[in-house]
Amino acid sequence: MHQRIRLTWLVLGSLTLLAPLASAQTQTREGTRKEITVRGKVTAVDYTARTVTISPANGNPLTLDVPESATRFNEVKVGDIVTVSYSDRVIIRPKPEGEPAVDRTIPPTTMPAAGDLPGGSRASQRVVTVTLTGWDPVNRVVFFNGPNGASYTRRLLDETDPSILSGLKVGDRVDVTWTVATRVSVEGETDTLRHRLTFSLLWGWDNSISGNMIKPSMGQTTTGIGINLNGTSYDDVYGLMGLFKLGVGYRTTPRAEAVLNFFVYSKSGAAKAVPIGIVNTVPPTNLTVDFTPYSYWGIEAGQRWFFARVRFTPYVGYLVGANRYGDIRGVFVGVPPSVTPGLAAQDGKFFEKSWALSVGPTAGLLFGVGPVEVMAETQLRFMGGLSDVDWLVEEGLRDINTESARWSIPILFGVRYRF
Repeated sequence: MHQRIRLTWLVLGSLTLLAPLASAQTQTREGTRKEITVRGKVTAVDYTARTVTISPANGNPLTLDVPESATRFNEVKVGDIVTVSYSDRVIIRPKPEGEPAVDRTIPPTTMPAAGDLPGGSRASQRVVTVTLTGWDPVNRVVFFNGPNGASYTRRLLDETDPSILSGLKVGDRVDVTWTVATRVSVEGETDTLRHRLTFSLLWGWDNSISGNMIKPSMGQTTTGIGINLNGTSYDDVYGLMGLFKLGVGYRTTPRAEAVLNFFVYSKSGAAKAVPIGIVNTVPPTNLTVDFTPYSYWGIEAGQRWFFARVRFTPYVGYLVGANRYGDIRGVFVGVPPSVTPGLAAQDGKFFEKSWALSVGPTAGLLFGVGPVEVMAETQLRFMGGLSDVDWLVEEGLRDINTESARWSIPILFGVRYRF
């Protein structure tokens, strides 16, 4: 059973003619009784003009005004599915030449609606002057642009004077009175894969904030000369590391999503002339190394929770992953062979391929533009350590990686597509 959240807007507006008010109110009550219900997708939202356009499954797009009193209108998004019940009957009055245009609204009464999605209630009366952009005499439908520039399609009341109908044409300047009783139910995500399944691409940088690639250590060469290794952090060697992710998400509820990053890849550049310690010769010999790039690939799974369904949607979550390190090799630069540590004879492998766990909380922001969403995400991430250095057993330096587990803060940007 799919999750659905409903919130009702009740927007009641009536525009009076310059004719007697009592007559207009009689027609207004008649129009209110003629209610239409449609279900469709939001295809356009104008937050400045406060209009929303809905496309039913079968039928033409419908534009509705959203009053100032409708709370959290900024949370309406393109792609939302809504059910609309509205009374759509208008009366028109030909506008005498030279008569000033009017756009008058009597202040509404308002009441906030309950629930998490946008809503509100409104009752108002308004008179507006427009120019007809279309006229369908068979179906008694008029087309016009409102003061805010939005296009409207409305049906005339059955009681409209026949003499007005016979002379009506495109381009006429008229005063319009309409009654709109609108009940809009904004639904949560549907129970199909539409709008629930997403494909995402993220890329950025992984900034280490702790962890020593090589910990401070003491040993000796195979010829008995002492070796002192410095604490060497990832930043000392590699600095920022590139990070790339491909993933999918599946919305389990309107505000929760399961995440699978099925391809995670990170790689740094090579590091040149990195000082890692000394050999206790007289004078001391500096140990300087050229390192190959740091890299790994992996897979992650987790969850996101969204704070609100708005154009800018913040979220929090977590990710747990398994990652496969590649070999890290080093070439000693300017070190005499007689005092070079023994790993040089083993293809220079400082660390061999190994698996490591990653885990940590995430936070991010989505910016929705229809089915495409721009993403920004960060994480406080723990990454397991590198492998032991078996080639340094004889030097007593096998465990120089025991501080190589690290914490980092990835900063990623990307896009995702909602299906």
